[in-house]
Amino acid sequence: MEFCLSVGGMICLWSGVMEVMRRSGLSARLSRLLRPVLRRLFPKAARSEDTLDALSMNVSANLLGLGNAATPAGIRAAQAMALDAHGKTATDELCLLVVLNTASIQLLPVTIASVRETAGAAVPYDILPAVWITSLCSVTAGLLAGKLLSRLWR
Repeated sequence: MEFCLSVGGMICLWSGVMEVMRRSGLSARLSRLLRPVLRRLFPKAARSEDTLDALSMNVSANLLGLGNAATPAGIRAAQAMALDAHGKTATDELCLLVVLNTASIQLLPVTIASVRETAGAAVPYDILPAVWITSLCSVTAGLLAGKLLSRLWR
C-alpha cells in the first residue's frame, strides 16, 4: 500500500511538472531542440505542427524519465499519426513511435530512482551509467530494426 501511494504520488508530481513546463514555455524550447531529429525520423508526421508538438513533448518527457507523464503526449501523437494513415494497418512512423516509447533514452530515470528510494536504496541514482548505456543501445537497436523492417516490407 505504501509503495503504491509513493509511486502514485510521484507520477502525479511529474505529470504536474510536465504541465508547468508546457505552460512556462520550457517544453516548447526543448521541443525546438528536438525538432531536427524528429523531422528526420518522422518526415510525414512533421508536416503537422500539432503532431510534431505532441512528438516533442513525448520525447522530452521520456528523456527526463517521466514515464507515465509522457503517455498523454504519446497518445496525442499516435492519434494524429493514425488520422493521417489511410489503411487499416499502422504506418511505419506510428510503429517507430511505439519503438521510441518502448525503448526511450532516459537522461534522468526519475521513476526507477523513486522506486529504488522507496525500496531502501542508499543511492537511488547510482544506476545512471547503466541506464544511459542500456537505453541508448535499446533505442539504437529499435530504430535500426524499425527502419530495416520498413524497407523489407515495401
